[in-house]
Amino acid sequence: FTGGGMNANMRDTLGSIGVIVSTVLIEQFGWFIADPLCSLFIAVLIFLSVIPLIKDACQVLLLRLPPDHEKELHIALEKIQKIEGLISYRDPHFWRHSASIVAGTIHIQVTSEVLEQRIVQQVTGILKDAGVNNLTIQVEKEAYFQHMSGLSTGFHDVLAMTKQMESLKYCKDGTYIM
Repeated sequence: FTGGGMNANMRDTLGSIGVIVSTVLIEQFGWFIADPLCSLFIAVLIFLSVIPLIKDACQVLLLRLPPDHEKELHIALEKIQKIEGLISYRDPHFWRHSASIVAGTIHIQVTSEVLEQRIVQQVTGILKDAGVNNLTIQVEKEAYFQHMSGLSTGFHDVLAMTKQMESLKYCKDGTYIM
């Protein structure tokens, strides 16, 4: 067994043993039921060995993050929040693109006086250390919030809403909790 499933050599060996056992039982005792029973046993072994592959493929197709990356990303997002010049972040989304690629997107809001590229490099470094190797970052300057305040709510209201969104925690079932 390797990687939580059965490797091809082990499966072939058990299949061969099943054929030999069924042949012996038929030849020695006339038990013709042995052949379908051994075939069923081999089919069950093959099915059980494929389950990890099916789970892995479903995670990729559903754009889900492997559970072993969730804690690392949560810690990384906490580190990002502490970057000097970063007001907040929103809409972090991470998923497994393939067996070796974890992709992600995130929006960051930065103060007007900082160099965007420096903040982007810091965010990229933190998320790369957490296993994200294909990342898209959208930078929004503080002026964006001020512009939005002229259209609807005040700058401080928009900032407060963004901070409130950060306090929501994402559950595995797709819901948010406070």
